[in-house]
Amino acid sequence: MSDVLGFDPLRNVFGYANNAVGGFEIQRTQNGYDVELAVAGFRPDQINVTLDNGVLTISGESERRKFTRTLSVPDEIDPESVEARVEHGMLTLSLRLHPKAQPKKIEIRGAAGATNVTAAPSAN
Repeated sequence: MSDVLGFDPLRNVFGYANNAVGGFEIQRTQNGYDVELAVAGFRPDQINVTLDNGVLTISGESERRKFTRTLSVPDEIDPESVEARVEHGMLTLSLRLHPKAQPKKIEIRGAAGATNVTAAPSAN
């Protein structure tokens, strides 16, 4: 997710520009990344997806053609939570961040230790 200044620290890890690289469409989500790849003409049982040592490999083979695509992913991706589905000729992969890499909401306390600080109404 880009911060206020439009900087995405994982942009260089994925190496993408304008959300597309090597035929992949990559979208940053609150919990990780969604990756899409066109696989028209391939059935789900003709597609293999593996994640090994930070490299995502997608390959497909049918009677008439085959393909292989690879993508380096950041270490923060939880390999146990990767999900894949094929719908209307598009393979969609959900790459979720490892739970320890999730952004943490920091509680802000007031001087007296109260968590909710409200301003007094102004006397105009």
